Amino acid sequence: MIFLSEHMKETTDIMAGFTTGRLFMENGTVGLQRSNGKEIYLGERDHIEVRNGDEYKPVTTREVLTAKTVEGWALYAGLYARVKREGTNTLP
Repeated sequence: MIFLSEHMKETTDIMAGFTTGRLFMENGTVGLQRSNGKEIYLGERDHIEVRNGDEYKPVTTREVLTAKTVEGWALYAGLYARVKREGTNTLP
């Protein structure tokens, strides 16, 4: 049942014009890995939101790169996110 609920949330995000996936960091760059495995690299102008339960938290690429857990791990790595590019409805 949880899988269906997550799928419905993702579908809603896609219908709203967002590109969805999991955040990753690589060589000082932030990216979004889509469910098909395609990687999209993000820039400072991209609007990134990370889902926390039923709410979304806007984050910048700098926050994604610098935020750490108390153990020192990247805080946002692997989390579900939705992204819109500045001035467009979706990512290319």
